[in-house]
Amino acid sequence: MNTLASERWGDHGPRLLLIHGSLNSAAAAFVEQQPFADEWTVIAPYRRGYRPSPHTDRIDPDRDAEEIAELIGSGAHLVGTSMGGVVAMRAAALVPDRVWSLTVIEPPALPNGIGHPAVDDLRETLMRHWRRNVSADDETFLAGFLEALDVRLSLPSPLPPEFAEAVRNLKTEQPWDTGVPSQVLAGTTFPKLVVSGGGTPAFEAVCDVLATQMNAERRIFPGSPHAVQRIGQPFNDMLRAFLTAAETRRRIPE
Repeated sequence: MNTLASERWGDHGPRLLLIHGSLNSAAAAFVEQQPFADEWTVIAPYRRGYRPSPHTDRIDPDRDAEEIAELIGSGAHLVGTSMGGVVAMRAAALVPDRVWSLTVIEPPALPNGIGHPAVDDLRETLMRHWRRNVSADDETFLAGFLEALDVRLSLPSPLPPEFAEAVRNLKTEQPWDTGVPSQVLAGTTFPKLVVSGGGTPAFEAVCDVLATQMNAERRIFPGSPHAVQRIGQPFNDMLRAFLTAAETRRRIPE
């Protein structure tokens, strides 16, 4: 039985699963997508380790993918941001016959981009940061992680409890080694969309590779944050059009 807690917005229309990333939560990551409740049954689960879902001593993207696959039920559209995109792709590969569409937003699937200089540099930088700082206090670790991604944020001190929890979860991950089965997904028939904000060269390279490998649509919102869905209406308009087209295609018998 799946024990993940979820935000649920709307109770009619096709199911839309929204999967959050590592330094976030379901409610915070997708606050701008709540208007989809007018047309969709929106379910945004809290990944294991993020309250109010059960605690875990170690984040495991494969276990996360299995739990998301359970939530897909008889069928759903999947949207995943950051590490949630990795989880969504792994889940889609487990139950491709029940996935109606797949949208990923800057997934850190760095192994898929090996050989691109920016990707190789970021993988090395992250591995070095983990070796040197995994035992450091949460604020020090987080500051170094954001610096590696060239993300500039003003961090509260002390970190709020839910943010500190997310950082401790992040310490158990290996983001330089979170590849996705793009070749398996390439053999599926559901529509795919890869989105980025144009900010981090390594993520842009990975998104380009994934779009090519999976025969997916590719969209860039220049100047947007890593979590592109936070820009609200421009992203929502694009996603709504993509989902509507996927629904039309799904309902037309082949």
